[in-house]
Amino acid sequence: MTAAPGAKTQADATAGFTLVEMLVVLAIMALVAAIAAPGLVSHYRTKSLETVAGEITMRLRLSRTSAIATARPKQVLVDLGSRLIRFGERDSLALPDDVKMTVITGQETVVADRQTVLTFLPDGRASGMDIALQQKGRTARIAVNWLTGLPTWRTLP
Repeated sequence: MTAAPGAKTQADATAGFTLVEMLVVLAIMALVAAIAAPGLVSHYRTKSLETVAGEITMRLRLSRTSAIATARPKQVLVDLGSRLIRFGERDSLALPDDVKMTVITGQETVVADRQTVLTFLPDGRASGMDIALQQKGRTARIAVNWLTGLPTWRTLP
């Protein structure tokens, strides 16, 4: 490096970084970003267990509210075969591939092989159901109380 015109001391003339040093630092940062990016992208693409459980619970509460508001029963179809929950004609939720679902319900609510129906009544009651969701060793349980019809969820240790 040559001294800059007007530099008063040798320390002023050699202060700073060269172009090669800057390019090396940028190359290292690009390499670290290239290694870390795929892991970050896959983390944000998959829904967390808490997000899925919360979304199902919210939609179950909306179905209960709809049954009360319209004074007509509202049915929710849980299809274990296709991993789909249908909350109405056009409203459905597909489970992420890495989430396993187990349903506990009464025999009278089973409508077909691996399909069951949860019914919310106009007075707020429901047929009752427990849904267990498992993802990467963690479990969330959604319970629909048959007497009150209120869906709640919690994570299990």
